[in-house]
Parts: sequence; structure tokens; C-alpha cells
Amino acid sequence: MADTRGVFSIKLVSKIDAKGGWVDLNDVWISPSPSGYAPNTGYFGGGIPGPKSTMDKLTYSTDTTVYTPGANLSASRYALAATGNSTAGYFGGGKNPSVPATYSTMDKLTYSTDTTVFTPGANLSSSGFSFAATGNSEAGYFGGGYAPTVASKMDKVTYSSDTTATVPGANLSAARYALAATGNSTAGYFGGGYTVSTMDKLTYSTDTTAAVPGAFLTVARHSMGATGNSEAGYFGGGNQYLSTMDKLTYSSDTTAYTPGANLSVARRDLAATGNSDAGYFGGGFAIAIFSTMDKLTYSSDTTVYTPGANLSSSRYNLAASSARANALPILSPAPASPAVRFSDGTPGTPPAPTPTSTSSVPNTGYFGGGSSGAPATYHSTMDKVTYSSDTTAYTPGANLSLARAHLAATGSSTAGYFGGGTYPTLSTMDKVTYSSDTTVAVPGANLIAARYSLAATGNSSAGYFGGGGYPTVSTMDKLTYSSDTTAAVPGANLSATRYNFAATGNSSAGYFGGGVPGPKSTMDKLTYSSDTTVAVPGAALSVARNRLAATGNSIAGYFGGGRDPTVSTMDKVTYSTDTTAAVPGANLIAARYSLAATGNSSAGYFGGGTPGITSLMEKVTYSTDTTVAVPGANLSAARRYLAASSARANAMPETNIV
Repeated sequence: MADTRGVFSIKLVSKIDAKGGWVDLNDVWISPSPSGYAPNTGYFGGGIPGPKSTMDKLTYSTDTTVYTPGANLSASRYALAATGNSTAGYFGGGKNPSVPATYSTMDKLTYSTDTTVFTPGANLSSSGFSFAATGNSEAGYFGGGYAPTVASKMDKVTYSSDTTATVPGANLSAARYALAATGNSTAGYFGGGYTVSTMDKLTYSTDTTAAVPGAFLTVARHSMGATGNSEAGYFGGGNQYLSTMDKLTYSSDTTAYTPGANLSVARRDLAATGNSDAGYFGGGFAIAIFSTMDKLTYSSDTTVYTPGANLSSSRYNLAASSARANALPILSPAPASPAVRFSDGTPGTPPAPTPTSTSSVPNTGYFGGGSSGAPATYHSTMDKVTYSSDTTAYTPGANLSLARAHLAATGSSTAGYFGGGTYPTLSTMDKVTYSSDTTVAVPGANLIAARYSLAATGNSSAGYFGGGGYPTVSTMDKLTYSSDTTAAVPGANLSATRYNFAATGNSSAGYFGGGVPGPKSTMDKLTYSSDTTVAVPGAALSVARNRLAATGNSIAGYFGGGRDPTVSTMDKVTYSTDTTAAVPGANLIAARYSLAATGNSSAGYFGGGTPGITSLMEKVTYSTDTTVAVPGANLSAARRYLAASSARANAMPETNIV
């Protein structure tokens, strides 16, 4: 027998415990364990002309839709309703005049296999059409409609048993049809209907429904689509061929017209579903019949036409479901008896495990654009810095779409965005995809107004481009990465107009420092959760200056160089205290300005600049607050007024999660 003594020693236990290597005993659970991630897809079924049994599958990660015949409905029909949980969608009711028939039929679409089967035990309590449906992870609710006359009835589909029963306490406050519904994990909201703006709230824990006047739609309408996430529901389109989008905020039970989220085309009889980030509104009818798919990005309340996601055929009076709509859990529980806690046998729900990291984000930085010479020559050049080897290479496939200088850049863990600049003054936004080292212009993400000498930073979901000239502005534009769209966010405007400044930040806030007119030492803090900006005097730069550069990690930001006068000064902004201090050990080797900076979690890279127009690259090591020249990482050509981005700057996560 092998000698295993000492393998599990007290010394080893102490080391593992110190590193947080143990799971708390109360977090240990016995089967069932979570079974997997809910598919990140949506399904659009049925409709007319036809009627149709067609089922289209929309993949959210690529914004593409394909016809999925194995998931077709068991009978062709329209004016049906749909909802579901993390594993299956339920499509109920509808009509088909060519039979003629109205249906109580319930079809169950299993997402993992893209197959649909008639599930008679879950049939609605009576035949009908023009219902609305929503639900949570345990049950779906089908309310209103013609069943067989205009109804207030509410049917509850219990997913665990695939059975349906009428729940009179949950009946709508008034009979109506052609309404829409969405909700979160605790309540469903049924809005509108023929000639009304009424919003009813169904509380799942008690199966009771009541009208909530503060949440009424802003205009009476019917035949719309609705979807949402954990925080809000969105009701779009409707009769009279509307593009109107109303946003229902669940925490306050209030509804407001949200014009930035209006549909791209006014229409009625459409369907909607989505995930936690975005809602998708597909199909519909106005003068024409549409296959149009609009994508509503929740973080910015903006909607864009997304042609790659168009339905496979034009149709209306269809229905939609998704494993990730209505605040459904992304992690699907296993279909078995409740889990029990190992320590005491108590039944309950174990904590969701941390999703597995699937890949590391690129450990590289990109320095783009700039100018050299007198008179100035403008560059589209893109250089790629590999941090692990401190080397830089010219990467022509990633060159900017237009040669320009005085631009700004930031990005996500997958792409960098280079915006604005001159010459001439531009609003252009270029997107550099890191995985392929390719750059394309993305017009939908263009700045709201052309400007240059601005500054940019952001987090994993959005970038913020602030200030600039000319004329000098305090404007803040927010670029939502998931939709490649930009919108002005006035509440985030800088505390004063300025240009020729720098910005960096972490996952919760961005810091904008220095600039002119002045020069300025001002530091503004932009809080991402509220899109608001305030000056933070305690974080002001130690020396007023402009044309500086900045980067940082999750703990601190580093603002280096600048002019008026020309300096090598490095200031460190500590985020936890909103204070700034000069760190002389991290000063640049050479005093310069009009440079660019980016980096990863351990070091920042400051490249290019003037006077002398240089290709110099310097590396600031955060753990020691020291700076050294890294000649192997020098730019491929000397230039100034350039910009830089990285997948690992600004406290970006260093792994991608699926």
C-alpha cells in the first residue's frame, strides 16, 4: 500500500484556508445540483399570413435568426400567447379560420433539443385567442383574451406537472383582449388591451391580481409586444401603427414613455422576448407585413433595427418565449426533488455556482492614429503591444478606417472603440475586434457630434466619451457595446467644458482629469450605475496640466505627463478614497505630452507624444509605483495625439464568461 501519511496535513489545511480554498460547510448541498445554463436564445412561433406553425430561433450572442422546423407548432395558428421557464417554452391558444377553429392547445418547446410536442395536460381551460402570457421559473400565466367571449380569466400552467388550472383570484381587473404581458421573478404585469391603458399586477406568491394605476400605459392601446428583465418591463408598438415604447419600472410600479427606445418601424401585432441585457421585438403589421427585428438595449433604453435577426418570413399575430426573459435564472435547476443541506438535512436552494471561465481575454494593448511632422501628417496606424513580452508590432489589419489624430479610445474585453478626432473634425467610431485584429467603422456608434481632443473610459458594458472641442463642450456620450449604439447622457456631462484631458477608471466609475481652458487640475467622477458626474476636489491633479494620458487597474488610476508646463509627473488616484497624490517613482522617464496610455491589471503603458515626436514606450508597474522604458515595446513609428485601448484596462475582467 502506498504511504499517504502527511498528504492531508494540518499545515496544508492552514495554507488552503488562508487562501480561501474551503467551501463553508453550510454551502455544501446534496443532489440535485444545477444542471446547466439556460440557452441564450429566443423563439418566435406561429402567426399569419398562413396561418403558420413556423418556429424561428434567435441566437442573442450573434443577433441572428434561423428557421427551426423541428420546433414548429403542432398546429398552424395565430393570435396565440407564449411564456416559459429556463428549459421550455409554452405556446397556448390561438385560432385558424381556415379550419375553422380556435384552440386551447398547449405546445411545449424544449429548448435543449429544439423540439415541440403537443402537451394536452397543459391545455388552456377553454379555447380562445388574443391572450397575454408571462410567468416565473415555476409557472406560466395566460390571461384575458377571447375565451370564448372577452375574458378576464387567468389560467396557470404548472411546469413541474405540465398541468393547467384556472385561478380565479388572479383574474384580470377587467375583461379585455389583445393585451401584452411581462414580469420578473415575483410578479407579472398585464398591460393594455382593446381601448384601455390598464396595467394589472399579478403577485405570484398569492396568485392575486390588482390594477396598479401608476403603472398604466401612457396611451390606451392593444396588439403590442412586451418583454423585460429583473428591473423593468417594456411595452412596444400597438394599434394605430405605433412605435411607442413604454418602460414599466418594477420597484416603483410606474410607467413612462421612453422615446429613445421606440421601435424602428411603427407596427402592431408583433411579439417580443429577450434576455437580461436586451429585448427583441419581431414581426408585426402596418401597411405592410414585417419580418423586422428590433433590439432594445436595456442599459441605455435605446432600440436599433437588427437585420441579421429578422424573422425567416414576414408575419404578425405571433408569440415568443425565451429561457432568459422575465428575469428567469440563467442557471437551470435539475428537475428533481429539492436539494438538502449536508450539515443539517434542511431542504432548500443551493447557491448558484460561479460560471466557469471559458477563455482569457487578450493580454494586449492597441495604440491607434496620431500625427507626425510639420505640417502634420495624419495616421491610421494601429500598433499592438503584447504585455507578456513587452513587444509592439504594427498590425495593419487593425488600422483605423480614417487617418486622424486628437481622438479618444476605450473598450470592452472583446473590442476597442476609437472615436472622434481630426482632421477634419469627426464623429467617426471605429471598432477594433481584438480576436481578429480587424477594424471597421460602426456608424451607429458615432459620437452625437463631431469633436476632437476628448477623453474616454468605461467598464465592461459601456464606454463614455466626454468633452472635447471645437467649440469646447462638457458633453458625455455613452456607447453601449452590446448594440454598438451611442446616446447622449446629459446627467453625466462634465462639471465644466474642457478638452485636451485624460480619463481612466474601474468597473464602477470613471475619472476625467486635467485639460483646458486652464490648464486644469479638475477631476470629475462619473458613476456608471446612475450616469451622473460630479467634481471630486480631493482627487484633483497635483499639477494643473493638459494633453496628459491615463490608465489604471481596479485600485487606482495613473495620470502621466502633460504640458503648460511640460512635465513627467505621475499622479495616482486611489479610487477607494477619491484622493490623488504624486508618485515620483512612477514619473515618466522623459517629460512629454500628447501621448496615449493603456494597460492591464498589473502595469500601464504610456506611448508616443511630443516634444520631439517620439515612439517611446514606458511601463508603470502598479505594485511598486515605478516606471521604466521598454524599448522593445516602442511604437512602430513616432507619433503624437494618438489613442489607446485594451481588453484588460480599467479593471476589465481577465476572463470571458459564457
